[in-house]
Amino acid sequence: MSAFCACQYACLDTVPVTAELTPQRGIRDEDLHDSGPLVRALLVERYEQLWSVCQPHATGAVGKPDPRFIEAGIRVCDRLARLYRLDQPVPQSQELQGELVDKADLVLKGLLELESRMADPLG
Repeated sequence: MSAFCACQYACLDTVPVTAELTPQRGIRDEDLHDSGPLVRALLVERYEQLWSVCQPHATGAVGKPDPRFIEAGIRVCDRLARLYRLDQPVPQSQELQGELVDKADLVLKGLLELESRMADPLG
């Protein structure tokens, strides 16, 4: 009998089979939103570490460029781009300002119309 099997049998004798197992650690749904910025920063740090290992091999600084490191470097760059949402277009600020001005005009017109109705209740 291997050491692993012996350990299994020893543990089975000490832990009741009916005991409920409750996780000591975990990430709840409420935690996801709060820890998002920290996790993104941690991922960026780790991706940068991976890139620093890949870069000399991809650029040929330590000899002939290695295709395996080039492929790994591409994946790191792709994941960083996805993390920073570089594949999503950024709305133009002028368009946003135009939309805000249009909405402000609509609200002002609505308020003026409401004010005129309140001033002349029969009209």
